[in-house]
Amino acid sequence: MPTEHTTSTLRQRPDRASELMNAALHHFARQDFNTVTIKDIASSISVNSALIYYYFENKEALFRASLDHAADLAIARYEEISKGLTTPSEFIDAWFDNHIESGELIRYMVKVMLDFAATHPQRDMIESGIQRFYGTERDILVKYLNEGMAQGVFSDVDVNNAAQVASTMLDGVIVRSQIQPEFDLAAAIAELKLVFWRYIGFDNKRRFSS
Repeated sequence: MPTEHTTSTLRQRPDRASELMNAALHHFARQDFNTVTIKDIASSISVNSALIYYYFENKEALFRASLDHAADLAIARYEEISKGLTTPSEFIDAWFDNHIESGELIRYMVKVMLDFAATHPQRDMIESGIQRFYGTERDILVKYLNEGMAQGVFSDVDVNNAAQVASTMLDGVIVRSQIQPEFDLAAAIAELKLVFWRYIGFDNKRRFSS
């Protein structure tokens, strides 16, 4: 599973580099890529700009790294909340819930991806972060959808289509939560889970009554 690599990658990153990437992500989420400067990022955490260049070749390298780092953090948080789970429905449940646990982080990441894809010609700069997050999401959903179907707890569905449905619904509530600050993300995701269980023919009530 890609999550094993994710945990080791996070452990290998120096704390200072992680701090710089977190600060960069916040700036890129609030401003257009072209208007953010290395000096802005350095000033926000009271360090010298030279420190950023010690870890990152330029702003583009920091941008790519910050998206990869955000994706790794969100995936690592899923690892934490899925510890001890045993059933396919629980693992899928946990991925949905991770969008609550990691809501702010995923909001930043999605906003940066959307803004950059819409305004910058070098879209390849966000490809790594996109693949890291959405590739892991697809792997998790497809794996546990297949397991649930094999166990007879899910209906026979096209797992790739079902994973895409789940991913698209989750993106929708994340974007909506950016548009409306008062939006209840947890309640929306709880409803999404009910819709998704119906879509894959899972009897969620029987799960909790057994």
